[in-house]
Amino acid sequence: MSLYRNYDIQPLQGEMLTMYIDGHTVPAAPGETVLSVLSAVGLRRLSRNDNQQLAGSYCGMGVCYCCLVRIDGRYKRRACQTLVRSGMTVETVSNRLNTQGLR
Repeated sequence: MSLYRNYDIQPLQGEMLTMYIDGHTVPAAPGETVLSVLSAVGLRRLSRNDNQQLAGSYCGMGVCYCCLVRIDGRYKRRACQTLVRSGMTVETVSNRLNTQGLR
């Protein structure tokens, strides 16, 4: 199953790579940020803040921390500051830190 990039500002050019968003296969171009891919497929609600309210991208440049997602198993990664990689796995609305075993 794949998500479709219906919201790209301009057509993608050059070689493409494959990443996975919430279990869906998504094409991406080298040099894109995770946030630009999420926006291109229409995902606006990206994470839950510490009060469990849904949040989405606000500043798009790494200052507000509103675009936190889980990337390759690591929680609280900024989608706007992370470049896509082939095979990357992104989970939205999943930014809670697993505190089991932490003191």
